[in-house]
Amino acid sequence: MLKKHNIDILSILGENDAFTEGHFELPCGLHIQSYIETDAVMQYPGIASRIAASLADLFDKEIDVVLAPTAENSILAQEVAKIKKARSVFAVYDNGVMKLKGLMNIKPEEKVLIVDNVTMKGRKIKEAIALVKMLNAQAIGVAVIVDRSNCGALGNVPLRSLLSYPLDTYEPANCPMCKAGIKLVKKGGKL
Repeated sequence: MLKKHNIDILSILGENDAFTEGHFELPCGLHIQSYIETDAVMQYPGIASRIAASLADLFDKEIDVVLAPTAENSILAQEVAKIKKARSVFAVYDNGVMKLKGLMNIKPEEKVLIVDNVTMKGRKIKEAIALVKMLNAQAIGVAVIVDRSNCGALGNVPLRSLLSYPLDTYEPANCPMCKAGIKLVKKGGKL
């Protein structure tokens, strides 16, 4: 049975200035009006461990490995792994291809929980799932702090979040912030 830690992630993000309003361009070229930077809260170990406990609670299955799709999420993955009594690994991009960092490994048949901070389009999570499958392991789920995609699942892999915060995106030609002359800021990595 799933335990539930009482955590108000929206308040935690707000209190730590993790929300930025303005005019932002995502790597895919779309424009958005609000950006969430979870790094603002991950710098505080007490908050990071509370968030990790809530993420760990999203899946009651036993796992062997927690995978962070990027090094920037390795702190979060380690905290979740500590709670789940699992190993923690993270991926990097080598010539545009996701692979595990250095000597980190995922063995065939291992059960893997993918942990990420924010998902918008699910691109890096889909790459992480493909990496797990390529290594003949089993992706049992994806746990994210904030789901801005509203996708709920990626194939047969469930996606669960602490906060669902849908995202309005705009093509540059139809962007109301562009039309209003608001300065454009480029943001983010793989989404």
